[in-house]
Amino acid sequence: MAAKTQGGPAVRRAAPSQLDALARVLARAFADDPMIRWPFPDLPDPEVDLQICFRAWNAGNIELGLVFEAAGGAGFAVWVPPDRAGSWLETERLARPVVIGMTDDNGARYDRIWDWIEEHVPAEPLWYLDQLGVDPSRQGEGLGRALVQFGLDRAAEAGRPAFLETARERNLGFYASMGFRVVDDGTVPDGGPRIWFMRCDPPG
Repeated sequence: MAAKTQGGPAVRRAAPSQLDALARVLARAFADDPMIRWPFPDLPDPEVDLQICFRAWNAGNIELGLVFEAAGGAGFAVWVPPDRAGSWLETERLARPVVIGMTDDNGARYDRIWDWIEEHVPAEPLWYLDQLGVDPSRQGEGLGRALVQFGLDRAAEAGRPAFLETARERNLGFYASMGFRVVDDGTVPDGGPRIWFMRCDPPG
C-alpha cells in the first residue's frame, strides 16, 4: 500500500525490518512529550530507554500492518482502523511487562495515564491515530502532514471519524489545520499532564 498526497511525500506501509528505525525516530520525536515522559520521570538515558519502549509498543503493530512511513523512515504513524482495534490493544498488553519494568513505581503512573485516556476515547468505530513522529532533523518538510492525511483519507473512504490525543498544546493548530477539532480535554489525575482529545468527522 502506498499513497501520495497532493504534492506531498509518498506514504507506505512500514516493513518489519524498519522497527529499529521507527523506535529511534519516535524516541527522538517524543523525547520531551509530557504524555510519554510522565510515566518515566527518571530515565538514565531517555533517548535510548524510550527506544526500548517504542520498540516494544510497535513490534506487534508493525507486524499487523498498522505502521506507515514516509521518506524512507524519516517519519512514522500508527493508524488503527476499527476492525484492528482489538489486535492493537493486544499488542499493548504484550508490551506492558517491558514498559513497566522501566518505571520507578511498578507502572502505577503508566496504568493511570493510559486507563484515563482510554476512558476518553469514544466507544464507536473510528480510525485512531495512536502515534505520529518525524525525526527532528526532518520536521517542517510536510512528512507529518502526509502521514496524518493518509489516515484521514482512509477514514473518509470508510465514512468513519478519526480521533487522537495530544499533550502538546502547540500541536492543536497543526491538527486543526487538517480538520480536527478539540472535543475534550483534562488533566490526568495525581499530577499528570493536560491532554487534549481531537476528532475529525468524515465529509458530508
